[in-house]
Amino acid sequence: MNLGLSRAKLAWRARRGARELDSLLLPYMRDRGAGLSEDTLKTMEQLLSEPDPVLLDWFLERKVPAEPQVAALIHDILNYSEQRHQDQRSPSGS
Repeated sequence: MNLGLSRAKLAWRARRGARELDSLLLPYMRDRGAGLSEDTLKTMEQLLSEPDPVLLDWFLERKVPAEPQVAALIHDILNYSEQRHQDQRSPSGS
């Protein structure tokens, strides 16, 4: 698997067009995509193959994916997003 090409394709596929999903997936792929393992990239590919309504149910925690690795990735993306928003609200310290 060409990991560079795979990361680029997944970053492009993360563009869903739904603001709720884009606000979670795009920053995650931009900031963490280069450091994802091959297994996590495969899980991301699996995640992004799902239709938007399924993704929204998972990210809004209305449903839980059957695959534990997908559930773990969603948890990581949600935690990353929450941390990003906390960092943006924190005083800059100046």
